[in-house]
This record gives sequence, C-alpha cells and structure tokens, in this order.
Amino acid sequence: MSESHNRPPSGVEVGPDIVLYFGEKIVVCAAKEMPEWKSRESSRPAIEFEENRYYLSRKLLGDEERPIRYELSPWPNFGGIRPKFVIVYDEDYVALRDGAFKKIKPSGGHKTNWRLFYPLLGFFPASFKENVLEPHGINPLRISLITCLFAYLFFVMELISLFFFGSGLGQRLIGPLIWLDYLAVVALPFDSAVRLYQVLNRERYPDGFFEWLPKFLRR
Repeated sequence: MSESHNRPPSGVEVGPDIVLYFGEKIVVCAAKEMPEWKSRESSRPAIEFEENRYYLSRKLLGDEERPIRYELSPWPNFGGIRPKFVIVYDEDYVALRDGAFKKIKPSGGHKTNWRLFYPLLGFFPASFKENVLEPHGINPLRISLITCLFAYLFFVMELISLFFFGSGLGQRLIGPLIWLDYLAVVALPFDSAVRLYQVLNRERYPDGFFEWLPKFLRR
C-alpha cells in the first residue's frame, strides 16, 4: 500500500482544488467541473494522482468556493480490469482546465515543428487532438480557436475575391472549379460557427471539420 493511502484526513492543494485523504479513498474538492471524470463502469477512466490510480465512485455537491466534490476509490488491481484511458490529475491538468487557452507542456518534453500548420490542425478530429496534439504540447482548445478564426478570414477573402474580382481563391489556385469556392463560402462559416460554440463552451476536445454533423443527425 502506498504512503498516500496511510495519510490521515488532511488536505493538499492542487491549484485552486483541494484533495482530502480518507484512508484509501481521496476526495477532490474542485473549483470547476471535470466532465470527463465519469463513474459508469463501461466508460470510466482511471484517474492518476501521486502515482496512484483511482476511479470515480461518487460525485457530490461542495461549497460555494469549490462546488463539486469527486470521491475517488483505488483502481482495482485484480480481474484484469483495464481503464479506457488514464487522466493524470496534477497542477498542469488543473491549469489546462482553468486556463483553457493557455500553452501546455508536451508530455515528452519535446516541442513539435508543426507551427506552420497551426491554422489547419483544428480541422482534425477530436480523437487526434486528444491522442496526438495534446501530448505534443498543443492545446486542443487553443488550436481549434485559431482554426476557426482562420476559416472566417478565408471566408471573407473568398467573398472579396468572388464578388469584386469575379473568381474565387480556389479557382485562382487549382483551375476552373468555381463550385469549390461557393462550397467554401457556405460550408466554412457554418462549420466554424458550430465548432466556435464548442470552443467558447470549453469542450476539452472540439470536433474536427463537420465531425459534429453525425452526432447532430443522431439526436
């Protein structure tokens, strides 16, 4: 049994949060909700704190300063139960949660050379943002916001090119396929509006280009 499991009920600060120890269980008194922390057995993640793994056993109401409390129990190490994914709960995680658009550190300590492609990375699917971009130190919310702004800029340039110069940007670059320019004028702002809504609502991994459409149709 690890040392943290033997601590008496006390508190340790993790950013604005406080973690309380109760025997083998801990309670995270959180300043903000963490929707990716789930208790359903089929989808619950393992939550790693101080090199110990836990699962969410209960979600409770807190006080005004820290309105959500998460009771975490030790992750069972028998029966071959594997987590769907692992969340490392630490100060970096809380900083990303509270400062949604801040720069983050790459998990391996190495920065990528993808800066030239930043305006396009937000078009990639949410799973790519979670599994590839975030571990490489690219904030999914930040990059999605950049892509939305780039899409609106391209949309304005397309309108100017079409209505003032008689041909769109796509037509100038790849030939007489003007329908692509009209498609861009319709699709880009519509898609970007939905994804910008996700960004402003602080969805941790916003959808990629029209990735939200199948979800909408299934409702």
